[in-house]
Amino acid sequence: MMPPDKTSSRGYSFSPDDPTDTNGSDNSIPMAYLTLDHQLQPLAPCPNSKESMAVFEQHCKMAQEYLKVQTEIALLIQRRKELIAELDQDEKDQQNTSRLVQEHKKLQEENKSLSTYYQKCKKQLELIRAQQPKRQGTS
Repeated sequence: MMPPDKTSSRGYSFSPDDPTDTNGSDNSIPMAYLTLDHQLQPLAPCPNSKESMAVFEQHCKMAQEYLKVQTEIALLIQRRKELIAELDQDEKDQQNTSRLVQEHKKLQEENKSLSTYYQKCKKQLELIRAQQPKRQGTS
């Protein structure tokens, strides 16, 4: 078997299950396969050998499946990163919510304490005012 040669006109062709662009020569090796590592690229078949053509087609199908799996892996890695970012944001939001709940509780306790103090001061003022007219009348 020989590596693909764009200038060769051997006349072999491969049509994968899903249409893929080819490199434009008679050697119809889908362009997607040319993006593979050199070691993984399908080698050009010998057009006179049915076995060579069958191996080439099988290799192309395997390369196509490899590219599909690599794409899925890349998409899953990206989705994992997105989920991690969402989880981090949720954790920050939860911490913020917890802090706000604590602050709200503290402010409610302070409000209750100030309300109690206000009521106490108000009663003292009423007592003082109630005693003032008596003192003014006795002088």
